[in-house]
Amino acid sequence: MTLFFSYWWVLALVSGLGLATRNIMFKVGSGHMDAALGSLILSLSMATVSIAYSVGQRVGANEPFFAGNTNMKGALCAVLAGVGVAGANIFLAHAYKAGGNASTVAVLQNGFSISVTILIGLLALGEVIRPVQALGILCAFAGIVMIAKG
Repeated sequence: MTLFFSYWWVLALVSGLGLATRNIMFKVGSGHMDAALGSLILSLSMATVSIAYSVGQRVGANEPFFAGNTNMKGALCAVLAGVGVAGANIFLAHAYKAGGNASTVAVLQNGFSISVTILIGLLALGEVIRPVQALGILCAFAGIVMIAKG
């Protein structure tokens, strides 16, 4: 299992599978409940899974629940990330309720997210993108535009 967690790209793909599950299940359920309640239920289920994972990881490694290397900057970043995800889920629910297709909404949401992430990564985090990666990013954006325009 440790080998599995060594490959960032495998973890990224599994993470994408989780987001795809959210997108599809949120779309299927969008006509069956209020968007705010759906987002709340989603958040509670996320919290339950995260708590179970954290407790299981700490107990399995015989570590304290609150690690000593946690500082306020890390905690604040986690809070802001949670606010961002909550907002994303609330507006995702409303996009589906307004009639957006799962495939189109997901591409627009994730495409915009990727654009903002790349921009912040380059400008604020000092990340470097190699030429072949830049070409791939341009191809992905072109695909997103083609999908969005239909």
